[in-house]
Amino acid sequence: MTADSIVAASISITLVLLISYGFLYFSEKKHYFLAWSLSVLMLMITYLSRTALLETDSPSVVLQIINYASSIAGYWLIFKGTLLFFSRSYPVFWDIGTGFLIVAFICIAVQGISATALLLLSVVWIIALLSKAAMTCLKAKTPQGPIRIILGYTYIFWALSILLYPLCKLINVISPSVGYLVAGVVGLLAYLNMQALYFQSIREELESKEANIRKLVIYDKLTGAYSRTYFENVLEDFLDKTLMPATLAMGDFNGLKLINDTFGHEKGDELLADGIRIMQETIGTENVIIRWGGDEFIIIMPGVPLDQAGVFLNNIKNNLKISRPQTVPIDISFGLTVYENREQPLAKMISQAEEKMYSNKLNESKKSRLAIIEFLEKLLWEKDYQTEAHVMRLKSLVSKFGSQIGLSPREIVELVQVAMLHDIGKIGVPGEILKKQGDLTPEEWSIMKKHSEIGYRITQSSRELAHVSEAVLGHHEWWNGKGYPQGLKEDEIPLFSRIVSIVDSYDVITHERPYKRAMDPYSALVEINKCAGKQFDPYLVTVFNKIMQEDLVVNDR
Repeated sequence: MTADSIVAASISITLVLLISYGFLYFSEKKHYFLAWSLSVLMLMITYLSRTALLETDSPSVVLQIINYASSIAGYWLIFKGTLLFFSRSYPVFWDIGTGFLIVAFICIAVQGISATALLLLSVVWIIALLSKAAMTCLKAKTPQGPIRIILGYTYIFWALSILLYPLCKLINVISPSVGYLVAGVVGLLAYLNMQALYFQSIREELESKEANIRKLVIYDKLTGAYSRTYFENVLEDFLDKTLMPATLAMGDFNGLKLINDTFGHEKGDELLADGIRIMQETIGTENVIIRWGGDEFIIIMPGVPLDQAGVFLNNIKNNLKISRPQTVPIDISFGLTVYENREQPLAKMISQAEEKMYSNKLNESKKSRLAIIEFLEKLLWEKDYQTEAHVMRLKSLVSKFGSQIGLSPREIVELVQVAMLHDIGKIGVPGEILKKQGDLTPEEWSIMKKHSEIGYRITQSSRELAHVSEAVLGHHEWWNGKGYPQGLKEDEIPLFSRIVSIVDSYDVITHERPYKRAMDPYSALVEINKCAGKQFDPYLVTVFNKIMQEDLVVNDR
């Protein structure tokens, strides 16, 4: 084979590589493909400029610079592309070193100074670049399989073949062109491995996505329990192979809507997933949990009699309390049925368990919701300046207010509930806003004003408290219509909201907070009267004056 045919073949191969990498870059828009395709271009320029230098009697300085700069830049781009492929960062030292060598050679070549030492340093630098790329390949965890390892060792062989060229010139036994040819062949293998590595990574990514899809079909993404879709398809077969009798339990989380309305759906999802995890740990992996609906699930316990299943469910309830002592309490209502033989219709068994579950839920959900609200009240007292003593003072004052205006005992109870729960929505406001000592920014004030709506949703979530939700929503409305959140005015504002607004304002004024001093009772009454007809109901202010003047006279005596 003649020298010209070797050059032509080399150019052809390089062009094929360049076109393939260019196509991959423009189709995939991956930066490592850009680095690798540019490296192909640089090394092709190196090869062509070296060929031109060999055929020139008087070597051109420009050709020497082009040959040197393209060689260093080409190997640096291989190094950079490899680290980009594996998403590895590297010190800027590698970029600075490459740039320094190119600039230094240009200066030396222009001055006509011997560059032998710099050329040897460049060989060492190229070997370092390829070695770093090789170590990156060998240490990476993905893609799996031999291609990544092969590429790592190919880089090492490439680095060793780079040494062959200067050695050929020094020992003068083998033609330097042989060393150049060996480096080119190993480089070609490296480029082919780079492409193979990419396609392997794509295959692994597709396999991983396929596995995730299969997992999503089988398991519920949020809780890790079996999904309803999957289990409806295999349930009949599962029960055909299940040890009889099997106990089937349907469960439903109590108060989850209240949690969602208070803290958001993310917190509700967290509690749901936590509850399922605790359940599975309690009953063991031999018993199956299926997420049946939003917060409903089914437990199938093969070979477990009804009494033992009841023990399991009691253990679940106890473990939920033990596992979450300082956070929102979780409770679950269960319904049980026994699947005694395989001839029983499965749908009927599920329906029986569901009926019993809803029956139990009627008795248990009230207790659960009240426990959650009690927890929220305690959490609010820790989070806000509002103490239990403040709530007790409001309770006493609104009771007197209710008696003064002739409310019935039942209405006074409702009024007390409004007073105790009016600020429950502050549980959804960040603590740094609640405890800020300076003025709130417009953004912070906008967040703070949402507490009325949050309190409304919390009380609406509980049947036992829904009747006071409108009053909780309206306790920051003003008599002149300039309050929030609805801008109600005068008699549009619920009566209990108007009463609590006056009493709460008076108690805040007369008690010290970290951001303000307390005002004496007489001055506080003056302030309340200034706001009559503006913020407060004028008639109710006169009633409040009467109540407080009687109290102040008694206290003075």
